[in-house]
Amino acid sequence: MNKPKRNTIMSGNEAIARGALEAGIGFCASYPGTPSTEIAMNLFEVAVDQGIHVEWSTNEKVAMEVTAAASWAGVPALCSMKSLGLNVASDFLLNLNLSGSGKGGLVIVVCDDPKGHSSSNEQDSRFYAKAAKIPLLEPSNHQDAKDITKEAFRISRKYEVPVLVRSTTRLSHSRGLVQVGNVSSRTRKTIGLHEKLYNIPSPHIRHRELLEKMERVAEEYEESGFNQVKSTERAKLLVISSGISSLYSQEAIQAFESENISHMNLGTTNPLPRKRIKQLLEESERVLFVEENDPFLEEAIRSLSVELKKAPEFFGKMTGHIPSYGEMNTDVVLDALLKLLGKDRKRIEEQARNFEDLLIERPLTFCAGCTHRNFYWSIRTVKKRLGGKLIVSGDIGCYSLGVFYDEAMDTMHAMGSGIGIGSGLGKLQRFGFDSKVVSVAGDSTFFHACMPGLINARHKNADLTFAILDNATTAMTGYQVHPGSKIQDENLQRVQIEKLVRAIDPDFFAIGDATDIKSMISLLYSTVQKNGLKVLLLNSVCRLEEVKRKPGFIGAIPVIIDQGLCRREKCMICAADFGCPALVWDSNTNYPVVLAHVCVQCGACIAVCPHNAILEGE
Repeated sequence: MNKPKRNTIMSGNEAIARGALEAGIGFCASYPGTPSTEIAMNLFEVAVDQGIHVEWSTNEKVAMEVTAAASWAGVPALCSMKSLGLNVASDFLLNLNLSGSGKGGLVIVVCDDPKGHSSSNEQDSRFYAKAAKIPLLEPSNHQDAKDITKEAFRISRKYEVPVLVRSTTRLSHSRGLVQVGNVSSRTRKTIGLHEKLYNIPSPHIRHRELLEKMERVAEEYEESGFNQVKSTERAKLLVISSGISSLYSQEAIQAFESENISHMNLGTTNPLPRKRIKQLLEESERVLFVEENDPFLEEAIRSLSVELKKAPEFFGKMTGHIPSYGEMNTDVVLDALLKLLGKDRKRIEEQARNFEDLLIERPLTFCAGCTHRNFYWSIRTVKKRLGGKLIVSGDIGCYSLGVFYDEAMDTMHAMGSGIGIGSGLGKLQRFGFDSKVVSVAGDSTFFHACMPGLINARHKNADLTFAILDNATTAMTGYQVHPGSKIQDENLQRVQIEKLVRAIDPDFFAIGDATDIKSMISLLYSTVQKNGLKVLLLNSVCRLEEVKRKPGFIGAIPVIIDQGLCRREKCMICAADFGCPALVWDSNTNYPVVLAHVCVQCGACIAVCPHNAILEGE
């Protein structure tokens, strides 16, 4: 950890974690969510050696609250989350900004997900910095990711204000060269709570103080080395970018060496270095904005330009030169520059056609042996028995893949929304709504955001079935521990879902086995037809986590296909409908085949075949 400065390959998330260590972090809290998960995971690996506290909190709001407490007490704290997590924490953030973060230093890292690779939207979290009036920093490369995190702690400690650092998927998950320094030997001792940590009765006074802090931060940002300008003499076109988009911009500009193009990479994006930007604007005739996801800089700098005697012509998302959706890449910037420079676009179009042939379609699917597939297979069966009158409301997790499983899930929004939506649907009978309702959530999501919705459903006597798929881990993001996990550290106390549910007193409660499809179909079918609030706790299994705990583990039910009983293309239920990656169709023989190297020997497919052609082998 404390070797002389050296270069090493790091992901963006690893670099952020390293920056926090070099800044003297003593406390970290997070809730796992791609693309931010690895920040806390890397800190977990060194927590004991470095004497820091790292935890997976119940949700992001709690994570921000516990890190604020640490910072107030004088301990430098990091709170990391994905974009959707900042929505959960925003209620506290927009109070914390006024009360301040105390002497310790509090850095909030949010990782946005352009194009929604692992998210239900592609929101731009930078607007929270503007809403909360707090400093915002955006690293554009892996070295920046480390250095900006350290700088964020310096600013937070100096001005006693939380600082937001924003990354995006490509930076967080790509790898690059980073020169690391020494881990801070800063003494982490609490100083107690000496401030008045509330904003009433005069929040407007706190608001005024926050604005004064931001004015002083803005003065510092004018000289920040994280704002880099590569200027060309007599340049008439200026590209302004931030984050990973700056690397795409640099690469695209290199293709136009004969053109005079200047480039400004903004690392401090709230508050803006207004004087420095205005000077560049006055020297330019045209400006192209390149950023992910929304026109955050574009709108702010357009507003700033009213102070100029003569404003340049602006291009970007607001003019259609840069798409207002999806993920940024070099080709997008190239295309925009070609339009502005009046160059031929044929070369890019030909490249795109060539690359299209190399792309292989990879549909989203459950892992082999995943018990969530068993659940949705059972739900589809029950829905058929009910003549289609069954609505399934869900949310985010591995089980959200139900939207791709013959559209077995009808709604999928924020964490905890499944039970909230179900609570609403379960009260619509008086309006003629005659479908049964099943809400579904995983165990980690249950603790994160489902309890208020479940309590509301109980209080309002909603008619619905709530299915909790309990595989005892946070499977989607890498098996992180949550309050209900069966395996806990020695200093952690397990909280059992069953006890919490029984305390809410549903009209019907039962525990089922998600590995047994036939019994689960029977349980679901009988339960949904009961009146009132019903809760099913379905004991599930994450096969990947199972193998991680027991290397070399494989189930005890090898399967074979009896070709004499198989109906071949007249059926194809196993390979085409059930969708297990271990069951594929052999177009040469026109028979299904079990891929032994993929099969986990769970035996679920035996219950799926209506002709008893899938049998337990030896």
